[in-house]
Amino acid sequence: MYREKPLSSLLAYLGALPFWAIAIAPFAGIDAAMAQSAFIAYGTGIACFMAGTIWSQAQISPAKSSGLLLFSNAAALIAIAALLLHHALLVPALLLQAGTFLLLLLADHRMFRKGDQPAWYFALRRNVTALVLLAYGLAIMGA
Repeated sequence: MYREKPLSSLLAYLGALPFWAIAIAPFAGIDAAMAQSAFIAYGTGIACFMAGTIWSQAQISPAKSSGLLLFSNAAALIAIAALLLHHALLVPALLLQAGTFLLLLLADHRMFRKGDQPAWYFALRRNVTALVLLAYGLAIMGA
């Protein structure tokens, strides 16, 4: 399951770039409301994608993984809830999504500690999540 390390790493870091581009946009004169909607929408897509990776890993785990399956669904639903709330409650919605990314990382850490992930993958997840959370901080500052 954990093949294609160079390509996986490249795609993961490239996936963090839109967070930064959109978070910086209001500071560069781009319409703030449009940038905020784009940021939260992109965050929803990526959070749901990452929740899907947890789902996939739970499916192939030799251990009972019903908790991870439920968690992956909850994480996706929380990210979608933040998208639905962002027009009325932007900062709480951004915090909710940022928290979702942190929880997804903690789920990956749990799998890594159990030996279900290689060290390079968890390091990649940790580093990219840090970049994403910093972009959320910038988006909150611009809100």
